[in-house]
Amino acid sequence: MNNIKKLSLVCALLVSSSTMASVSIADFDASNHALAGSGSANFNQFDLTVDGVDIHVSAWSDTRGSSPSTDTPDTDNDPYIERAYDLDNYRNGWSVENLDERSNNCGYSHSADNLGSDCNYQDYDFFLLEFSEAVTLSEAFYSWAYDEGSNYHDDTAALNQVSVVAIESADIEGSTWGTIAGLTGTTSDWSQLHHDSQTGSGQVNYNHHYYSDIGSAGTGNAGNLAGVYSNVWLIGALNEVFGGTGLSGNDGMKLAGVKFSTEPAAHDVPEPSSIVLFGLAIAGLFSSRRKKLS
Repeated sequence: MNNIKKLSLVCALLVSSSTMASVSIADFDASNHALAGSGSANFNQFDLTVDGVDIHVSAWSDTRGSSPSTDTPDTDNDPYIERAYDLDNYRNGWSVENLDERSNNCGYSHSADNLGSDCNYQDYDFFLLEFSEAVTLSEAFYSWAYDEGSNYHDDTAALNQVSVVAIESADIEGSTWGTIAGLTGTTSDWSQLHHDSQTGSGQVNYNHHYYSDIGSAGTGNAGNLAGVYSNVWLIGALNEVFGGTGLSGNDGMKLAGVKFSTEPAAHDVPEPSSIVLFGLAIAGLFSSRRKKLS
């Protein structure tokens, strides 16, 4: 009987180990990757591969008007999403310069932000992350954060928030953030930025001074995304259509990386009935062996 118990324990351990997903860190520091075109005008996307997973990162903002020929500065005539003009690498993270910031000096071109003090409207900058297989995010890292009013993120108080969104398609051009938020299959929530010294969790080892939790319990940890796997993710300056009512308007950051896990393959997780049958077969073999010996 002891042998049967031991074999049952081994089987349980094998099953549990097969369901464990490995955790990977995608570091977006340009010095770690060959990013063609980095530093040049119209550089708004790059690729990298981490632990066998291909990742395509691009920058987007709601700066496309319904009638571009009649759009004028300081009017909210541009609610539609298009590629941002430029990505700039700074302090191991990436800022977004959207078309309004380039032409009309609206917002802040040194971060991905939702600032609008220089305009009569706000643009929302987002990073679109496309993975070659479904992943779940557990953290995002930022090399720098900006809070309108105090200029820099306070090292002891979390003032900035981001939106984190899992979507089914990377085809967002010409849509609106509100439309995306309402699509079936979209899951979103807001996440609070923290300085790494607040928890001592080690992000400073990656030269990323701020981080936000994703998918864990607690307000501001994007808890709605717990256990959500998707090939396509959005991370950007807080937009209230994705959650976080009353918190947007003063947020800016430079995205430096994410921590992700791939989805366990279906064949790695045995069906419960198969496990039971396997256990019964082993038990039967041992029972038959004992009878023969006696």
